Amino acid sequence: MVTVIEIVWAKVECGLGVGMGKGRARKRGFYSTVCAEDGAPCCAHGPKLCLKRKDRGSSIYVCSAFRNASACSRDRDFMSSQLPSQTAESLVKYTRQSRCYCQTCRVLFVYPDFVHEHHRVISGLPSSTLAMPSYFLEPLEESSEHAQYYFSEDWLKFMASTLRILRIDNVLCVGTPRLFDFLTACSQDVSEPLSINKFLLDLDARLEGFYPASLFTRFNALNGHFFKSAGEDSFNNFMRSCGGRTMIFCDPPFGVLMEPLVASLNKLKRGLENTQVFVMVTVPYFIGKKLLQAAPELKMLDYKVTYEKHVRFMSTGYDGNNSKRRVSVVRPFTDVPAHEILPPKSLADQYWFCEICQRYSDLKNLHCDQCNACTTFHGETYQHCISCNVCHPPGFQHCVKCDMCFRPKNGKVHICNKQLSDNRDKPKRRKVSTQCKCY
Repeated sequence: MVTVIEIVWAKVECGLGVGMGKGRARKRGFYSTVCAEDGAPCCAHGPKLCLKRKDRGSSIYVCSAFRNASACSRDRDFMSSQLPSQTAESLVKYTRQSRCYCQTCRVLFVYPDFVHEHHRVISGLPSSTLAMPSYFLEPLEESSEHAQYYFSEDWLKFMASTLRILRIDNVLCVGTPRLFDFLTACSQDVSEPLSINKFLLDLDARLEGFYPASLFTRFNALNGHFFKSAGEDSFNNFMRSCGGRTMIFCDPPFGVLMEPLVASLNKLKRGLENTQVFVMVTVPYFIGKKLLQAAPELKMLDYKVTYEKHVRFMSTGYDGNNSKRRVSVVRPFTDVPAHEILPPKSLADQYWFCEICQRYSDLKNLHCDQCNACTTFHGETYQHCISCNVCHPPGFQHCVKCDMCFRPKNGKVHICNKQLSDNRDKPKRRKVSTQCKCY
């Protein structure tokens, strides 16, 4: 059965979403899309997604992994012309000074190799670095392609602590190489080792040279495509080895289409039939609404997900870096019972336990009796509007004539829609639900 999805582009488009490109023929909202189906044409990244125009019914097929055709072609051409790469496993046989990585060609090699003479090269790689490549590889930050950012150390420590509390035996990392590497480091911790059976699925082809096939394979999370049959076999072996409790972690780019992503995650989840499976997806809270439409079993937690070297998502707001632009809007969405995920020890006094919601909420996220939920997503405590029956951020005011709440812009007085009936600049009227829009 084919699922039809309406494309809604987030304001922060920085991920592997389907690209609409430029021009009048591809304006936002003109298309609906269909999940990859049997018989769909393929590109280098697996079966394409079908975009159907709403008004005409015409359709086109586009790459599911990259936002536009040029990015898809560029990645295909780069992979086809890529030089042969050494593997980390073979490189450890050489002296440390001979172990090199070319950032220009994105391959490992043994010095001397004059092909890379004038390239950007990292030399003298220790064995520990080869085993955890996300700690030295440059993130692929192209907004229309990979949009790669790595979790901060604080968030990784919180995740490791959570895995211990939940007694997780297996972890499947989907697009989270830094978490995968951090778990490797935790397994080598002499004082408190964390031994977990793990596997990494990621679109980043650079990682193939660093991880053995038993731990990693290249994977497109929007259509469930494995780039190598041997990699799919390795992943199937991992699934068969899983017992006890398993966690699937996914950190998708924020412009990703949620319906195909959730369909792919559900397929992975069904393959783990011999284990109790939980899922955790990290996205901004304002994009989470689309995620919850596709996966209503997930619930948003109040913990702020932080990233390394990301100007917008690097602070929890409690670390002295309280600039509003830097406090992360990214949240974890999970089907783990909310009361089982405890706050980070260093921030325990910044959360309180809501007996009604059975979850830990931020101190500013108070329970609303009318909504019967803790309704503050971000920032200061939201206020309930009786007329709208919805909680809004502070500063919103209700207009009786427009029958909606609004935030005054630049301190200017609101001009009602009815007074602007003949004005071309009349603001569009938004539908106001009579039910609470909270998660």
